[in-house]
Amino acid sequence: MLTDRMDAGGAETHIVQLIRGLRRMGNEVTLLSGGGALADALEGEGVRVLRVPLPSHSPWRLWKIRRTVFALVKRERFELLHAHARIPALLIRGIERMGCATVVSVHAHFRTNALLARLCNWGERTVAVSEDLRTYVCETYGVPAERVRVIPNGIDCERFSPPVGQRSGAPRILFASRLDADCSLGADLLCDLAPTLLRRFAGASIEIAGGGSEYHRIFTRAEEINRLLGRNAVTLRGWVHDMPALLRRHDIFVGVSRAAMEAGACGCAVILCGNEGYGGILSAENAAHAQTSNFCARGETLPSAERLEGDLVTLLEAPMLRQSLGEVCRGLIAEHFSAARMCRETLALYHRCVRPRPRFRVTVGGYFGCGNTGDDAILLGFLEGLHAAAPEVEVTALTGAPWLDRRRFGVRCVWRKNPIAVRWAVARSDLFLCGGGSLLQNLTSGRSLSYYLALLRMSQRMGKPTALYAAGIGPLFGDAACRRVARVLGRCRYVSLRDGASMRLLSALGVDAGRLHLGADPALLMPLPPRGRGYAILSAHGVPSGGRFLCVVLRGGTQTAVTRALLMAAVRMVCRRARLIPLFPVFDELRDGSETLSAIADVGGHLLLLREPADAAAILSCCDAAVTMRLHALILATAVGTPTVGIPADAQDAKIASFAKEAGQEYLALEHLSVGALVEAIELCLTARRSLLADTAAELRRRAQKDIENVVGIVNSQR
Repeated sequence: MLTDRMDAGGAETHIVQLIRGLRRMGNEVTLLSGGGALADALEGEGVRVLRVPLPSHSPWRLWKIRRTVFALVKRERFELLHAHARIPALLIRGIERMGCATVVSVHAHFRTNALLARLCNWGERTVAVSEDLRTYVCETYGVPAERVRVIPNGIDCERFSPPVGQRSGAPRILFASRLDADCSLGADLLCDLAPTLLRRFAGASIEIAGGGSEYHRIFTRAEEINRLLGRNAVTLRGWVHDMPALLRRHDIFVGVSRAAMEAGACGCAVILCGNEGYGGILSAENAAHAQTSNFCARGETLPSAERLEGDLVTLLEAPMLRQSLGEVCRGLIAEHFSAARMCRETLALYHRCVRPRPRFRVTVGGYFGCGNTGDDAILLGFLEGLHAAAPEVEVTALTGAPWLDRRRFGVRCVWRKNPIAVRWAVARSDLFLCGGGSLLQNLTSGRSLSYYLALLRMSQRMGKPTALYAAGIGPLFGDAACRRVARVLGRCRYVSLRDGASMRLLSALGVDAGRLHLGADPALLMPLPPRGRGYAILSAHGVPSGGRFLCVVLRGGTQTAVTRALLMAAVRMVCRRARLIPLFPVFDELRDGSETLSAIADVGGHLLLLREPADAAAILSCCDAAVTMRLHALILATAVGTPTVGIPADAQDAKIASFAKEAGQEYLALEHLSVGALVEAIELCLTARRSLLADTAAELRRRAQKDIENVVGIVNSQR
């Protein structure tokens, strides 16, 4: 761990909790910091602490510190450095060349400008503690979304727990935060309200915990209020070391971020009120939205004395409401924000970053990096599954945007249309893998079929083992195309298909059935987005919260015009009947964008642009049902348990029908397509049980992972 001085604060507490959890899981952790009370406490627990005077804005001083850090890494042979602030992250730029993986956490918005944005280092992987910070890092600093993992703060729910028995006596209100100019607004508002509020509720009291530049000013205000009321009604505690004991003595907490989460874990009723926004009373209804900003209410309207007074009066007048809200908050934190969960997810990310020395090389070819969300989901899922099965395998991907995809996916990438680069990538590989998607077909164009068959033939002529992986076959038109496919695949070491229809087709073409394996689409192995991602995306696109949604995924092209017209008529009718808001995520902006805009102009709804494949899964998870003309929307809907109607783009394309039947999703063939049939199928999805898809998705994931393990077995057999 690498961070600034550790005296107090939410980020500092996060680091302490993470270090303790990682050590309990059997990991060796060293803290590099500028010292401080929390660093001293960790050292007293047996944590190795190396003190490096990190905070500095002098370029010469930073250079000297950087040299010190590099020397430490070289001497200590650290496998991974995790930086928790901008300056420490900047100091370790380029340290990956020494074989040390890097992770950078973002805990808050930073003041920035064009120069700082270019200088900032976000490591091989970036951790954001909330969805809005993930968006901020991607938009402000241009970090690829696939590199940013959201891991919310974790709370030690054993340490932060409700009091034994029920709270009794006069109600007590607590505000806890640093008392600096940028985070003390809640304390000032409580002081504004105290004279009238504490007269109305005799016996009620307010405590303010924390220290900072505004402490003495607020302390003076509190003394004036106490003289006015004639009692010690407002108390300042300064920095508090035993926060659980303090929280258990209070009924209502006013504040944000980690302190609000700790208060919820202790069973307090929580009012989210901070300098960045006002979130109101935390409840089951607004919890999903509140967590998208790390319970900081960023993006909400700014707090006012009137709104805070209204919520405080509501809670002070209703002891039973306070108790029930405290129980809700406790359940929310224990279920979704435990320290154990945070440590498990962080450790999994570390394992994803730390790679052993490569023993094998695999080149994978497909339609990657060409603007299609489904194909990018295939590559992302394949890389996750391969790392889980064999982290020592080095991957080179043939993509349409190698410079960008190298940053997005963290693997070596070459341009798929550069014959010299492709040939060199295959020459240095132990296996060429062609797969994921409907690559071997000539429905859209004969060039696609020729391209992928040429890659396989070239690899075979170079003496490299070849494999077709998790592919869909067909449709194939013409005897010549069928013979070419059968001849090339007959020389492959391994042929796996993602559906039974493709297996039957290859068997009919004369490929030995004993060499065919049934796998599953690798997109199913893609990490599913965290709870709340979908609501953050909808909020960013101006979609009103609290509604019911129907996800509609269209496919462009003149051949689908009639299908789209029928579908839009059905969507209009279903949304009017069930009061649904239609959402239109675009899976391929180049091919589907204009048709989707036309549909929105016709039926209303919201256009949603996807930053990464996981965004599509997040949106689908928020919807009551979906209807799609794209296969991977159907696959991702199954992964998140959203009942969906699949509609093929072409009568001779069986991939949607094949997957829908296997996954237990609804499907309508083009010959049976009508507005009435579509309405009936969508309404059937609205009443379907989402849990029924969970077992199917789990089985498909198992097959997909087994498929990757078989591929790894081929590579191992070469040695």
